[in-house]
Amino acid sequence: MIFYAGLANAVLEVTILKRSENAFPIVIAPFEINGNAEQGKLIAKIMSDNFNRSGRFNASSSFQVISSEDEINFNAWQANNTEAIVYGKVEQVSKAIFNVWIYLYDTYTKKRLYADKFSVHNSGIRRISHFLSDQIYDALLGEKGSFDTRLAYVTVVNLKDGRREYRLEISDSDAENPQAILKSNNPILSPAWSPDQRKIAYVSFRNSRSEVFIQYPFERRKTLKLPHFDGIASSPSWHPNGESILLTLSKNGNKDIYSYDLNTEKLTRITKDPGIDTEASYSSDGKHIAFTSNRSGQVQVYIKNLINNKVNRATFEGKYNAKAVFSPDGKRLAMVHRVGKDYRIALLDIKTKDLTIMTENRLDESPFFSPNGGMIIFATNKKDSGVLSVVSIIGGQSFELASKIGEVREPTWSHYLK
Repeated sequence: MIFYAGLANAVLEVTILKRSENAFPIVIAPFEINGNAEQGKLIAKIMSDNFNRSGRFNASSSFQVISSEDEINFNAWQANNTEAIVYGKVEQVSKAIFNVWIYLYDTYTKKRLYADKFSVHNSGIRRISHFLSDQIYDALLGEKGSFDTRLAYVTVVNLKDGRREYRLEISDSDAENPQAILKSNNPILSPAWSPDQRKIAYVSFRNSRSEVFIQYPFERRKTLKLPHFDGIASSPSWHPNGESILLTLSKNGNKDIYSYDLNTEKLTRITKDPGIDTEASYSSDGKHIAFTSNRSGQVQVYIKNLINNKVNRATFEGKYNAKAVFSPDGKRLAMVHRVGKDYRIALLDIKTKDLTIMTENRLDESPFFSPNGGMIIFATNKKDSGVLSVVSIIGGQSFELASKIGEVREPTWSHYLK
């Protein structure tokens, strides 16, 4: 397997705000270097940073390069309360191709838990680092990580001539390798990755009205514009099969949820209520949607079963709950929940109705789960500027993604890369 990926300079700065006290202690040793390879320290750093951001690990670096199992002082690592150690080797085999070996050991059982070898193109060093992080995460916790994935978000930049420029950007999960795939003088809203990670749906006002477009960030294809419907079009959300998109439309004078089939171009109305229905999203099996509605007189979250068409109110705590998205396992909803005058990210257990407030900010919005359901990314406001923040569900660790050149908003997280 050979990994390829593009490289770019980072735009967003990552700052860890809160660390988990019960994180799994692990050491990432610098990878041994053979030949002229200089990527050993980079791989170890990316992996260490990934683990620390997840909230599940307390990763530290070793100054000592480990070449083999015989060089691991298991007793010393046990005394240091380190439960696992990762080491590896990078060997340059040609001008652009490298071999990468990686090993994972349990310091208490002294058993090897994972080992593998990969061939990597020079441009794919970051990608293989994220991929290996996912492998180690799985080997230690028995579940997938979310490192070999991408983010999409909107950056708003104030230009020197006084205009505002809106940029639809994508990056690796750690905010590195950013690429602006669209720049516009008009607002860009609600980006949404397709399930195959090849397309992004979003709302644009480029034609002086809200319309939904589909961008192909990795292909030389013309941007697809969905048909114009009377009134407002907003909040696109992909069906898990990638063949249709949920939309909020006001084509009949009232905001309701519709499904647009990209193959047949058929529009199907999903909700029909005198109240306002908006901000819909699918469950991972495509059998339910969660949406925001004021049909009860308050802004609350509802769930519609698409099999029997039954609609049930999901939220009862508080007078305002909105912008809900399903966790990948379909058991929870992340949403915006009002506490007094503040808007915070909350987590709802759909079955028990238990609501957990995950943040302490004043103006949080647009939550979205990582592919493994372990983290929630959202937009918030710090010092009158928009930034992105991520909170881990276990441990409550959080980190922030801020831009040096403008505000950041409207985040979304891709599915697993293929």
